[in-house]
Amino acid sequence: MKIRSVSLAILRKEDHILVQEINFPDISTTFYRPIGGTIEFGENSKKTLIRELKEELDQEIEEPRLISVIENIFGVKDDELGHEIDFIYEASFIDKSQYNQEEFDGLEGSIPYKTCWKPITYFSTTMDDVKLVPDGLLDLLLEKELGNRSMVRHIRTK
Repeated sequence: MKIRSVSLAILRKEDHILVQEINFPDISTTFYRPIGGTIEFGENSKKTLIRELKEELDQEIEEPRLISVIENIFGVKDDELGHEIDFIYEASFIDKSQYNQEEFDGLEGSIPYKTCWKPITYFSTTMDDVKLVPDGLLDLLLEKELGNRSMVRHIRTK
């Protein structure tokens, strides 16, 4: 299995972040992930983020700011491992009217999906059947002082 490199956007509306809801058959947990996608060969992580938000939500963003890199090794079905390098960016919509929307219709290739605003605390105070991914992102978002420095985190949950 290969290592997957991903760029993800933390889009904030007050204490909420914009996330995609992901459900898998035979798994009771609902996963939430910020909008973004896989870095293509020859493309840097910032360009990926800008491209993905345009492709998936038809939205442009202001200059994103890298806040962290998370190396995430995690379990998937049948005891397989997933391995991602996640570039986490703070971003904001150029069109500020987008913050008035409660949800967005996204498109991953030809597959439609919904996004919604969720308070960050929803992921720390909710039941076990809800999870913010990638692993380590919730801790990052709950930290009080990020400053202007980027941080690398290594998370292994499997």
